[in-house]
Amino acid sequence: MSNIRRIRTAPDELSLTPDTDLLAAIAAGDMDAFEQFHRRYFARIMRFAARIVDSHDVAEEIANDALMTVWRTAGRFEGRSKVSTWIFGIAYRMALKAREKSGRRRGDVELDEGLVGDAGEGAEAVILRHDLAGALERLKPELRAVVELTYFNGYLYTEIADIMECPVGTVKTRMMTARRRLRELLADDGSQAMEMALG
Repeated sequence: MSNIRRIRTAPDELSLTPDTDLLAAIAAGDMDAFEQFHRRYFARIMRFAARIVDSHDVAEEIANDALMTVWRTAGRFEGRSKVSTWIFGIAYRMALKAREKSGRRRGDVELDEGLVGDAGEGAEAVILRHDLAGALERLKPELRAVVELTYFNGYLYTEIADIMECPVGTVKTRMMTARRRLRELLADDGSQAMEMALG
């Protein structure tokens, strides 16, 4: 018989459970808590990894591996950062290793629906989103990661510094460099609206 505990919790209650409580339950071997944590983070981590590595399959593998690391090491979380910062840090390091191992450039990874415009958007918004996806693809991984974490995941620079294991000043410098480079790339492509949005 498995030694993994299952705490009987109503689905609605579990969905409201704070990350720290889920992590404590995971550390105690609660599979229900892990499944909830997996549902909460898998898609976000996969999207993030997909912008660093060169394939959907590798990004999926990174997301699964990062979450399995949570399963194995939940009890070692010290609470010095948010749980989400910790898990994104794990995924970031795995993605960089996978990229180095492949030695290849990323393939074309489209931005998610809803990041720019919506399902009912016009042709101009579709072009704008495509331009941004193309420009992001041409950034170095560490610059792309800062943009992804800031604009698409809402992390603060201090949290990004934790994820990327670098000083806050380095994060700010990377963001300034990324914005400048994106403005250049989008200006070259004639995407004035997005250039203005980047300030």
